[in-house]
Amino acid sequence: MSAFLGIGIVLLALIGLGIAALFIHFVVWLLAAVLGLLIYFVPSVIAAARHHEHFLWVLVLNIVLGWSGIAWVVLIVWAILGERRLPPLNRVRADASNPPVR
Repeated sequence: MSAFLGIGIVLLALIGLGIAALFIHFVVWLLAAVLGLLIYFVPSVIAAARHHEHFLWVLVLNIVLGWSGIAWVVLIVWAILGERRLPPLNRVRADASNPPVR
């Protein structure tokens, strides 16, 4: 009787280990996918953080051509070297603090 109990415990432990391995496998693939997307959109994130003048172009080209390494590198260079513009809130704040002279 105790042999059957021991075999049952071992089988349940093996099933639990299999479920845990599947869960860990799923989590690792999910983290890899999220990390891959973050790396893929680095040019767009840089352009957004720098308030790039042509942010939408960088985003669209990143979505369409970002898979090619050459376009991805070109987009990063463009995002870093492109013209910056003031964010909308800074423009409003600057206009409010410096009213036009009449």
